[in-house]
Amino acid sequence: MRRADFLFALALAATASAAEPAERTLRDLAYGPHPERNLLDLYLPAPGSPAPIIVWLHSGGWYSGGRGNGGPARAWVRRGYAVAAVAYRFSSDAVFPAQIEDCQRAIRWLRAHAKQHGLDPARIGVWGYSAGGHLAALLATAPEAFPAPPDDPHRAVSPAVAAACAQAAPTDLAAWDRQALPEANVIANAPDSMVARLLGATPAAAPAAAARASAVTHLSRATAPVFLVHGDRDRAVPPAQSVAFHAELRAAGVESVLHLVPGGGHADETFTRGLPLEAIAAFFDRHLRPAK
Repeated sequence: MRRADFLFALALAATASAAEPAERTLRDLAYGPHPERNLLDLYLPAPGSPAPIIVWLHSGGWYSGGRGNGGPARAWVRRGYAVAAVAYRFSSDAVFPAQIEDCQRAIRWLRAHAKQHGLDPARIGVWGYSAGGHLAALLATAPEAFPAPPDDPHRAVSPAVAAACAQAAPTDLAAWDRQALPEANVIANAPDSMVARLLGATPAAAPAAAARASAVTHLSRATAPVFLVHGDRDRAVPPAQSVAFHAELRAAGVESVLHLVPGGGHADETFTRGLPLEAIAAFFDRHLRPAK
């Protein structure tokens, strides 16, 4: 198990209750044409009213990672949510925008199959960490910026989300290096960096690609509400990525919440223990629960 997945499993255990409602799990559901990558696991609450959905997007620098057990979002099943843990293509499979195209395809698939699985297609949120947080932020800001591939049978279905939680998320790839903390352990403009592998070139060498892959570029008043969480000592993804993005969201008139974890690094114990899980729950409840 990856260290980040282990830490999030601890967060999940901390939120679990002794008596949870029945949960149903559907694994390895194919939502797209790429074997092994275009798969999702669906965790369903006890049958009842159509369930709002939280899509969990994993970390791994866009080149590794997996669905795991739905990260900290998995605990939300006991709150009546369905959780979809989504895998997407790595940068070794295809460069950007393949990753966001896969995530949007997964959301279209969930909407198209909502009735079959007891889901509410109008109430979809997304939650991601690091690389997954980057994709979550793009899902919130850019539902129309990446046209559906012509082979998507659900291409007429909207990939928009109603709310996004982005943890330790890269949101402005061009600004990464100038925002980095001292002794940074990721240099975006290094030729072999995870950012360069995502884009197929460094941000400096491919500024248009870097801009297209940055959520800050796509902001509008139609952007979904965003909850940002970042460790203030993150030497992988600069905390200024979330701080500056929060300011831009607010300036655009978009609801944004920013939680900086004091002393938190990139998915270390301090960051994980500092996750504001109840505040995140309240955020999703506000935007995904049916009006009473």
